Amino acid sequence: MIYFREFIISAIAAVGFGLIFDLPKKAIYISSLAAGFGWVIYKITLEVTGSVYLGSLVSALVMAATAEVLARVFHYPASVFILPGIINLCPGEAIYKSMTNFIANENLLALSYFYKALGIAAAIAFGVLLSSSFSASLKNFKLRNQRRTDFTNFRRNK
Repeated sequence: MIYFREFIISAIAAVGFGLIFDLPKKAIYISSLAAGFGWVIYKITLEVTGSVYLGSLVSALVMAATAEVLARVFHYPASVFILPGIINLCPGEAIYKSMTNFIANENLLALSYFYKALGIAAAIAFGVLLSSSFSASLKNFKLRNQRRTDFTNFRRNK
């Protein structure tokens, strides 16, 4: 039940970001569903592994792969589906705590939160990069012509 509530909240937040970024209306609702599922994957991974970095990586990877598939199905750029979901994963809490600790002159604590935010952002970026590079490699992949590689019927073709 808690995952359903977080799915709804994440989807509503993605709709808000989709409206801010002026995405096409059809794509906003679809990308918000993908963002909701991505957030649930993040929470499940966080619960299982206990690592914020691994949760961000897996969630960004799944959301970006879903965005690549949705981009092919609905004929929009993949960024239309990636942006609303990835915004939900951004390390806002770590950045906020880093800035408040810098202001309070707690430099060591501020640096630790800064490195945490940097690590989460790097995990998100790596997940999106990995998914998009895999998608680009599939784009160039074509099935070979069976006739060209069928050497058993070599004499019949002549």
